[in-house]
Amino acid sequence: MKNLACYTLIFWVCIYCTPKKQISSSEDSNIKSIIENEKLNILYRGLKNYLTIYVPNSDSIKVSGLGVYKEQKNKYYITPAAGASMEITIIKFSKGKEIVEKREFRIVNIDKSFASIENKIGKITLSKEELANSKIEYYIPQFVMKLGKVGKFRYQINAEEPMVNYGDEFNKSVKEKIYNMKSGDIMIIDNLNFNPELQNVDLKKVTELVIYIK
Repeated sequence: MKNLACYTLIFWVCIYCTPKKQISSSEDSNIKSIIENEKLNILYRGLKNYLTIYVPNSDSIKVSGLGVYKEQKNKYYITPAAGASMEITIIKFSKGKEIVEKREFRIVNIDKSFASIENKIGKITLSKEELANSKIEYYIPQFVMKLGKVGKFRYQINAEEPMVNYGDEFNKSVKEKIYNMKSGDIMIIDNLNFNPELQNVDLKKVTELVIYIK
């Protein structure tokens, strides 16, 4: 399995319950669960949402739900479909007893993506040195997952022919062009590359970044 580098999302779901309590109904209010980071209690539509589920003092667990897939022990991912929320069921097996926990996640769509430098988007002003040593990244507002490194992007200096730069940093040739730019010159960056892990999200259609030279 390929990791999402800087763009992998991990949820920790810990289930604590009274050992002597056996339930057959998931609606029993005595069964509580703890999510370490409530901000991560969301799923992004169109992505594999990775999570780690751990249940203390259990012989085994079973996790089920629409779009829930197991990769290895305690490691799962969810690919949510339609709807604004979804529920997963976690069953703990311990000494012949079953304890059932229901957990609901909110499903959100991914907002428009932007080409960015240090999360700066739209039209920005930089010195030649700042631009030459910058890193090009995706930026999606209110998105908590890291999207990983940009593999390539397109840049255009003033009215010159657009060119492609491979990697998320400018290569030596492009840096030389940047240092030859003058105050008021413009560079436009767009067409960031597509990450195969995000197969259902078109990140090529990013909003361009326009940089003015100081």
